[in-house]
Amino acid sequence: MHNSRTGRLALAMAAAAVVTVAGCASDSDATVVDETTTTERASAGVDLDSLDTGDYNTQPRDFVALGMAAEDFGPAVEGQRLAEFVVHPHTVDPTLTVGGSTNGVFLGGTGNIFSGSENEILKEFSIINAFTSFRSTDDDSREFGVSVWRFPTPEDAGGAAQALYEYKLAPADGPFATGPETPTTLPDLPDTLATTYSWPELDTVSLSTLTTRGMFVVYTYSGDDSGGTDWLTDSATRGVQQQIELLDRFPATPTDEIASLPVDLDKVMARAVGFVDSEYSRNSDMAVYGPDGWLHYDSAPADTEVVFEQTGTDRVAKVNSNVYRTAGPDEAEVLKDAFAAHTAATYPDLVEDPSLTQGLPNTTCWSGDVAEGRAAACLMTYGRYMAELSGFRSIGNENPDSDTLRTVPQRVATQYVKFVRAEEMGLGEN
Repeated sequence: MHNSRTGRLALAMAAAAVVTVAGCASDSDATVVDETTTTERASAGVDLDSLDTGDYNTQPRDFVALGMAAEDFGPAVEGQRLAEFVVHPHTVDPTLTVGGSTNGVFLGGTGNIFSGSENEILKEFSIINAFTSFRSTDDDSREFGVSVWRFPTPEDAGGAAQALYEYKLAPADGPFATGPETPTTLPDLPDTLATTYSWPELDTVSLSTLTTRGMFVVYTYSGDDSGGTDWLTDSATRGVQQQIELLDRFPATPTDEIASLPVDLDKVMARAVGFVDSEYSRNSDMAVYGPDGWLHYDSAPADTEVVFEQTGTDRVAKVNSNVYRTAGPDEAEVLKDAFAAHTAATYPDLVEDPSLTQGLPNTTCWSGDVAEGRAAACLMTYGRYMAELSGFRSIGNENPDSDTLRTVPQRVATQYVKFVRAEEMGLGEN
């Protein structure tokens, strides 16, 4: 059985910890100006050596020039590439926009979307990676998610889907054990294995599907608290159909070439802050995404999709800061303004806090108390790039390594220095 409900408190804490802000619509038709002039103006008068950057590395790494490939991290990079071709729940139903904090790339399993032995079954068929995207409605009454799993061969994929289907038809194990699920069929998806489960006391019904497509398995989960099944069938059918269409367009890397994938697409990751050894990161947290891939993590994906199109945002790097590459300097300012507006609307208790910026140009930070602690968010533009940084300290936290609020000024300074030095190095597209 899928863990169908993530606690509201957990989601709120994740949102405050990440303080992921999103864009909103803008009517700007900004004209691109010369980027060199803009960046020279932005860095004028700043003594880089005087900035407090803590223990962070301030020198951008040109992974391509260094001849560095993904190697053991290859399955994660391939999962990040796959993100661009995974269905967004809000395209199945526009009301499915809440959540996203647990979405991402998983290796050797599917993360926490199952509560029993499902991941152990998938490991038997040598699952390489998975990308998962789940969203729910504002009132948490409906949920839809899709998870795409990559296997070495089509035979492994087919065997995994069949084994998991048979497991679902038996009583589940694990801490949330339930009775067997009920097999069903979807008229428009004759090759899809589907099961339902109901909790009569809650009026909740769920529908799970498994569809094999070459070396991939598409898994979907639909949950509805109204007790009906029409929405479940419709969302699952359209979700699978959309996902198959996207998957057929995905230029999958041959299994024996995954280790050779480039680490930093278009040298955007080189501009992000990066982690120190004591900081925790997931497989999704050292990555470069296209705009569609990034929207799986965004707190307002439908709105941000619009502003990405308006600003020509085509790359987003995530390594302890989020760096967005837009069409030009003016577009970067439009993106910053849109994100700032969303920050103000989502976190009204945050107020502008110049103490976090170290006086850097084109940089704005906010801080304040939120329900679970204290948070900060910062936005910075430099040429065609816009950076987003955040920090959070939970109530009662005494562990410095889990207090990301304390490092915000140092990460802001590191972000600025990396922007300047990346330009000095001439880092451009691969």
